[in-house]
Amino acid sequence: MTTGGKYSVVPLGSLALFAIFASTGCLATHKYVQTQAVAPLQGQIQTVDKKVDTKVGEVDQRVSDVDRRAEQGISTATEKAETADRNAQKADQDAQNAQQTADKGVNLAGKAQHDIENIDNYQTVKTESLLFPFNKWDLTSDEQQQLASVTQAVNPLKHYAIEVEGFTDSTGAKQYNLELSRRRADAVVRYLTEDGHIPLVKIHVIGLGEDTPVADNHTRDGRKQNRRVEVRVLAAEQGAGGSPQASNIPQQ
Repeated sequence: MTTGGKYSVVPLGSLALFAIFASTGCLATHKYVQTQAVAPLQGQIQTVDKKVDTKVGEVDQRVSDVDRRAEQGISTATEKAETADRNAQKADQDAQNAQQTADKGVNLAGKAQHDIENIDNYQTVKTESLLFPFNKWDLTSDEQQQLASVTQAVNPLKHYAIEVEGFTDSTGAKQYNLELSRRRADAVVRYLTEDGHIPLVKIHVIGLGEDTPVADNHTRDGRKQNRRVEVRVLAAEQGAGGSPQASNIPQQ
């Protein structure tokens, strides 16, 4: 070092001492920064990290809860939708059944109305003519067989009536012949009710005597044809076609 053109000499000891002080000061400053500034900042960072981790955990839990509730909601909605669909299908089936029942009721009502309107429209489905000997009214075995066929004819019928009309030839007194025709008709009715088990209310009987002959009373064969009882089975019309019941019964 120079002063006024001359060099000034600094002792080496002083330089060494300065270097020691300078080095000590740097060490002290670094330690101070480490303990007074960095350490608290690291603590704050750790605290913030913990808070962040806590918040992240809470958010994750909330998301999980939301997902769970969403899944439960979707499951519940799906179940309700399936239940509603089943209910709708059942309601549709019930509606179809109700419609079928209603249609059946309408058809039955229409048929009943038709039957009521035609209840008195009777048609002859079977006839029998029984011939009697002179002044007789008892039934022969042949006549009983004829009446048995009448019984078979009415078995399948529901709405029917039977007409029984007794006749005689013109021989004898008119009043006597009227009574004789009634006896012949009564014998037929007795067989139909007792042996044929036909309700008496279904039978309409009358004796007409010598009136309404079917043949000439001046001949023997004609008088034989007039000594008779006529039996007619009448059935009410049934069904949409207007055909009588048991229309397959042959008329005789």
